[in-house]
Amino acid sequence: MSQTPCNILFIHTDQQRRDLIGCYGDRNIATPNLDALAAEGVVFDNCFTPIPLCAPARASMLTGLLPIHHGLVRNVESGSVDGLDFLGKFPAFSEILSAGGYSCWHAGKWHVGTQLRAEDCGFRGVHYPGYGYPKKHPHYKDYLKSRGLPPFKLDREFHGTHRDGSQGSLLAALQVGPLEAAPEYYLTEQAIGMLREAAAAKQPFFGRIDFWGPHEPCIIPEPYYSLYDGLRLEPWPNFKEDFAGKPRIQRDYVDYWSVQDFAWEDWMKVIRAYYGYATMLDHQIGRLLAALKALGLYEQTAIFFTSDHGGMLGAHRLCDKGPFLYDEVLRVPFIARVPGVTRLGGREAGWIYNYDLMPTFLELAGMTAPAELDARSILPVLRGEQQREELMFGEFHGHHVPVSLRVVRTGDWKYIFNGADVDELYDLKHDPSEMVNRASDPQCLATLREMRERLRKRMEEVNDPVLRYFEKARVRS
Repeated sequence: MSQTPCNILFIHTDQQRRDLIGCYGDRNIATPNLDALAAEGVVFDNCFTPIPLCAPARASMLTGLLPIHHGLVRNVESGSVDGLDFLGKFPAFSEILSAGGYSCWHAGKWHVGTQLRAEDCGFRGVHYPGYGYPKKHPHYKDYLKSRGLPPFKLDREFHGTHRDGSQGSLLAALQVGPLEAAPEYYLTEQAIGMLREAAAAKQPFFGRIDFWGPHEPCIIPEPYYSLYDGLRLEPWPNFKEDFAGKPRIQRDYVDYWSVQDFAWEDWMKVIRAYYGYATMLDHQIGRLLAALKALGLYEQTAIFFTSDHGGMLGAHRLCDKGPFLYDEVLRVPFIARVPGVTRLGGREAGWIYNYDLMPTFLELAGMTAPAELDARSILPVLRGEQQREELMFGEFHGHHVPVSLRVVRTGDWKYIFNGADVDELYDLKHDPSEMVNRASDPQCLATLREMRERLRKRMEEVNDPVLRYFEKARVRS
C-alpha cells in the first residue's frame, strides 16, 4: 500500500483500437505523445474489457464490479428497457477518494446510467447527459461564443447507404472551424484549468478526462480530417468475412450500420478519418501532459491511459461494436506511468482488465477498496510481485437488441456462448483473425468441451444468472 498519496490522472478514450497506436506497433499513425508516455512507463500487451460496450464498461471501471453484479448492462440508447442503471448503491472509487481527502474532477463524456451524474460520484465538473457530442450543451456553446469560435457545423459528411438506397449511418465528417472549436480541444482546456486549480490548492487530486473519440462517427476539424488522405492500407486479414457458420446477428449488424455494400476503399475513408481523430487526441494528450510538467506536477502524478473497448473499423466487415466478441473489441490499450513503480519502456505480458483500475487507484491513494470486488489492483503486477493467469472472461447482454453472450479466452483458443444461436470456437494460434468457427468441427470436440468447462466454472464462481441455461443446454451437448 502506498505510504504517501500521489496525484492520479486518468486519460480515457472511447472505442480506441489498441493495434492502431504507435507503441502497439502501428507504423502508419502518428501518436507521439502516447508513444512517449509508453517509453516512460509500462505498456500492457494483454488488457481486456469485461464487456465491449460503453456504459457498462464505464460502470465497471467506476465500481470494480462485473456488469452482472452492478446491473448496468446496456447503453442508455439501447433497444431494451432494462439494464440501463445500477441495481443498487455501489461505491465508486471517486466517492472513496473524495471522502479520503482527494480533490476529484472529471471532464468529458460520462455515459453511466440514465440519471447518475459525475457529481453524484464525488467528481467536480460539467455534466454531459447522454452519450454524443456536446454540440447543444450550454457550456460548450458558451465556450465557443466566448472565444469567437463558430457554432458546431459539419461538412463533407460520409454516410453508409441502406439497401433501399436511403441515407445510412454517419461515419465521418469535417467539423467546420479551427481546432479550438473541436469538443476534444474544449475538454482539454477544461482539464488544464482543473490542473491549475489543483496546483494552487496543493491537495492530492484525481483527474479524469473522457474524450468522445475516436468512436465513430469520426467528426474532426482540419488539419486532421485530411491528414491521412494519402494513406493506403492493405485490407484487414478478416475483411473477406462471409459469416459462414456464425451467428446471424453479425450479418444483420452489417446491414444495421448500412455498410453491407462497402468495398475496402469505402472503409479506407472511415479509417483515414479515424487515424486523424486518434492523432488529434494524441496532440490533446500532449497538451495535458505538458501542462502537468509546467505546473510541476508531473513527477508526483501517476498517469493511466486506456479505452472502454475497441472497435471494428471494417474488421469482419463490421462497424462500431455489438453482439460479437472479436479481439478488435475485447482488447484495449493500456499504459501506466507510476513514479517509483513503473520502469522505463516496460512491456507487460500479464493479462489484466481495464476495470482493474478501480482498486488500483485506491491502493495508490493508500485507501482500502470495498470488499468482494471483481477487479484486482494491478500494482502487484507492476511491481513484479504477481503473475496473472493467461485467461480472460467477458460478457455481453445486447445493444440494439437483447442477446446473451459469454466468452472465455486463452492464449490459443477462444470460446463464445451465443445464447439462442450457434456458439463460436476459434483457434487463435492458427487463425488469429477469427475467420473459421470450429465449434462444429469434430476434431475440436475435446477443446470445445474444455473451453465450455472453463466457462461453466467461471459462471459458477461469479453466480452468473445464465448458468442455469448454459449448464443444461450447452455443457451437456
